[in-house]
Amino acid sequence: MKIKPVLVASLSILFMSTLVSATLQEELPRIRRTRENIITLMLLRMTQILELDEEQTAKIYPLVTRIEKEKTEIHKQIQNQMRGIRVILKEEVPDQEELKRKIEKLRELRDALKIKDREMEAQLEKHLTVIQQAKFLMFANDFYRELRDNLERARQMKQRMQQKK
Repeated sequence: MKIKPVLVASLSILFMSTLVSATLQEELPRIRRTRENIITLMLLRMTQILELDEEQTAKIYPLVTRIEKEKTEIHKQIQNQMRGIRVILKEEVPDQEELKRKIEKLRELRDALKIKDREMEAQLEKHLTVIQQAKFLMFANDFYRELRDNLERARQMKQRMQQKK
């Protein structure tokens, strides 16, 4: 008789973990596609605003795509470090040595992002005129600000929709 509740609990846990796993597997490709779409949108708008010719486009597209993918990977690592820091800080007695290691790793990752940005700027400098370089700096600032604003509006709309339910 005691086996039945254990079996039911085990099957329930297995079923729930399968559902969570399936949801995560569906969510990850959607997030990846969204990031890819953002990069594509950025490239298209950049082409228009900078008035890139075919030769510039052929050199810049692979460069920007590669660097943005690398930056995405670095951002994922930053998120993992932040998650780890949050977990440690929730402990009754946080492990300060582990925190130091995570903080140092986080600093290294942020430095890696800066290096990627400098790499992009150096490569663009080779392929763009001075006017296009100035336009790129303005474009990048505006593009990422608009992206942040739109994401914030989407989050707020999602919250409102959830509150109405």
